[in-house]
Order: sequence, then C-alpha cells, then structure tokens
Amino acid sequence: MNKKALKEVEITQIDRRYEEFRLENKIDERIILNSVLECGIRDALLCVIDSKENIILLDGFKRLRCAISLKIHTVPTLSLGSDEVDGILQLTGLSNARSLNILEQSALVDQLNGTHGMRIKQIALHLERSPAWVSVRLGMIQEMTTIVRKAVFSGQFPVRAYMYNLRKFTRVKKVPKKEIETFVQAVSGKSLSTRDIETLAYGYFHGGDYLKEQIIQGELGFTIKQLRSKDILSVAHALGSHEQRVIKDLELVQKYMGYVRNALADKRLCTKSFFETADLLVEGILCRLQDFGKYLQDFHDKRR
Repeated sequence: MNKKALKEVEITQIDRRYEEFRLENKIDERIILNSVLECGIRDALLCVIDSKENIILLDGFKRLRCAISLKIHTVPTLSLGSDEVDGILQLTGLSNARSLNILEQSALVDQLNGTHGMRIKQIALHLERSPAWVSVRLGMIQEMTTIVRKAVFSGQFPVRAYMYNLRKFTRVKKVPKKEIETFVQAVSGKSLSTRDIETLAYGYFHGGDYLKEQIIQGELGFTIKQLRSKDILSVAHALGSHEQRVIKDLELVQKYMGYVRNALADKRLCTKSFFETADLLVEGILCRLQDFGKYLQDFHDKRR
C-alpha cells in the first residue's frame, strides 16, 4: 500500500455506501464510544477518494457512528487510493490484521465478483488466496436472503447464532431459504442469547407445526421454557398435524388461565367501563366453565 497522508474530513462529506457490508455490534460500539470520548479517534478511517472527489468509506464505521453520536464534526481518514476495487482488495487483504469477520470478507468479495465483475481466479490472485477461499466466501454470502443478511449485519440477529447454529440447517438439513428467513424475522431484535436462539431453532426446525407456529406468533419466552422443561420435541415427532393443533390449544388454555388470573388481580383495573365489559365476558365464561371442566375431567379420567 502506498503511504498516504492523513486527512481530517467533514463527516457530512463521507459516502457511507459500504456501511451495510460491515457488521454492527452494540457492545463493541459502546467500548469504542467511551474510548473516543476519552481519547478521541486515534485510528484513521480507511477510504478511497474517487475521480469525482467522493470520499467512500470502507473501514471505520463504528468510529464514525460514535463520532456522530458525540457530535464530532470531523474525523481523520487515510486514503487507500482513488480506485474503489483496489481499495476493497487492499482492505480484504488486510483483513487478518484488522480482524475482518468472515461474513464481512464474504460481502466484500461478493461485491468484487458481482458488482465489479472480477472472476474468482482474479480475486484469488490479487488477494494471494486460493480460488477455494474465494468460492467459500461467495457461497456463504449468497446463501443469505436479503432479509437474513440485513438482520445479521445490523446486529438484530447475533452473528454467532447465525454462523454456528442456523447455517447448519441450510447446509446440512437443506431447509428452504424462506423457512430460515421466517425464523430470523421471528426472533430478530428480541435481545435473545445465542443459547436461546439455538433452543428456538431446534424447536422451530424439529418440533413440528405447532411449535413453529408458536415461535412465529412471538411466544418465545413461553416456548423456550417448554423446550427446556420437558422433552416436548420427541413427543411432537409422533403427532399428526391435527393432534399437534389440539396440543397447542390446550397449552394456550393453560397459559391464558394464568395470565387472566394475574391480570384480574391488578389494582390498576378501576374504571366503570372496564368492569361493565369484563362482567359480561366473565358471565359468558362462567356459563361455559362447568361444561368445559366436565369435558376436561372426562377426558382425563379415560386416560387414567
């Protein structure tokens, strides 16, 4: 890389088109924010400056967002040259030293291949890597749908959960991409741990229709508790679709009995309109409750 002079530039002049190619991590960003607050930005942001003088940022998006949060108006930049392709190649070649995540490598390699028309052998030659290294990364990013990629790169879906848990369902189990996408949408942005997501993924892909529907409907905490409290998955495999639906309905009855009991004890319930409406509903429930209880008791007694 040619040695370039550091240049302080206005944040408003920076082109952020490659921001979606880099993974967001709120924990890392909080650490960087504290560092910037105490010491300023010590490492220059890497960019290319094209023939139209556009400052295209390639590396340093976390530092940039921290600067914006702290209302800092200028940041130090280091140009990798004037050619966008050469800048991406330089950054990807530096990835081991700069700890570029494998998904970030994949996104940049895909940009070289898809947008800039570089062939696999060309990319491999420039990066001094094998064609297999390039192919693996192209396959990795291309197996992600747009929705899944956005969720992972924005930090809404943990990258570790995707790499080490979810990918095996697309690669080994041959689960359709749409199924992966639906699961990611259901659990993204819920602040779930990697272990929670692994539990939900196992239930979603192995637990039958009623567990899958439960997760899609957002009943995540309840589903995690179910999956960890008993071997519900082995039961689900033995049930037909209609039997699974009845089991789900019974689980919902059990769940909402507890919810309603606790809700009716809430002291915030105080308006006349609420009690008038609730009384009508409770009367209807009580009328059915005796017969409902008898049906349940008869069903239970037959199994004893």
